[in-house]
Amino acid sequence: MIEEARNGLLEHDFAPSSLSEGSIQPIALIEARALIRECLAFCLQKKLGLPVLTYGDVVAWSQDAALAGVIILSGDPRHIDSEQLKLFQELALWEKQIPVILFSDGESEIQIVNRLRSGAKGYVPSDTPLEVVARAIKLVLVGGVFVPADILARPMQSEPETFRRTTKLDFTMREHDVVKALLKGKSNKSIAYELAMSESSVKVHIRNVMRKLQVSNRTEAVIRIAEMERFDPDANGACFA
Repeated sequence: MIEEARNGLLEHDFAPSSLSEGSIQPIALIEARALIRECLAFCLQKKLGLPVLTYGDVVAWSQDAALAGVIILSGDPRHIDSEQLKLFQELALWEKQIPVILFSDGESEIQIVNRLRSGAKGYVPSDTPLEVVARAIKLVLVGGVFVPADILARPMQSEPETFRRTTKLDFTMREHDVVKALLKGKSNKSIAYELAMSESSVKVHIRNVMRKLQVSNRTEAVIRIAEMERFDPDANGACFA
């Protein structure tokens, strides 16, 4: 299932037409290093055809109070550590549900997973090709979650082995279909369209999946499913209730 999901992510159509033109908002880019900030903004604006607003830090962004479709927080790991907490505090204070993507490098799989579990909707390593970066941003803009392929492919050593050994993927047939779509990072709307069901039904299935996996959000669900399948390659054949 993981390999199918990885292929699906690369082949999925994220054309601009898939985004509602009336709802498109600028991208907010927070990066302390001026040269990197301006180069990244230029590349993203040319690639995505969307306006990119740039800021040196979270404080500058919060003072501007500009709405954004997605916030990109870029920097080295130490910078991300301090700025990510400030950013989520500001979003909570404003009661705004703006997805956040992190651009960084030099972090282990465990560190990346922890950042995603803290609320980020995507993590993009700095050596990622621009084409993949653009796809990741478009994916998050339509409600998906971008998890680097190597995170899906490698076991997380911090996961309790007892959980992996005792937890079964006892999903129903419909939940299994939803799980495959989640592994491809698809939004609820896309899942509903592909599986010919309402978005409310998709949400019910996702809640059931998260409950069975003992996780609190869809990002954790994707990571846990990938880890369980890597630990037990035969799990996919026994995942139906």
